[in-house]
Amino acid sequence: MIAFVSSPYTHPDPKIQDARAKAAGDFAAYLWRERGAMVFSPIAHWHEIAMRNHLPGNAMAWAAYNREFVGIADVVYVLCIPGWRDSQGIAMEVKWADDMGVPVFYASPLGGGYIYSEDQPND
Repeated sequence: MIAFVSSPYTHPDPKIQDARAKAAGDFAAYLWRERGAMVFSPIAHWHEIAMRNHLPGNAMAWAAYNREFVGIADVVYVLCIPGWRDSQGIAMEVKWADDMGVPVFYASPLGGGYIYSEDQPND
């Protein structure tokens, strides 16, 4: 299974961006370890590279790139951490997945794991 992780990222506070990238990386590791998924998380995979090389951090700059990966995914997981409902990137990625017929699951951290649903969680 190829899994695309959609998660919030952009924030004016770099510490919050770092925390979001860490959360995305932890979830990607969980999917690989616990579910055997081949995972792509643009935030986890690009955050440090982008910071070191002064690459843009907004959703529109990465739209074409991320759309390609959504298109090859078997499933899109939305990581429901603070900021996910307001994320322009998540909104785009979910729409692409819906348009392409890629199932979308919403994953919320719970203890040491995650709870999944095809429905958006009620925060």
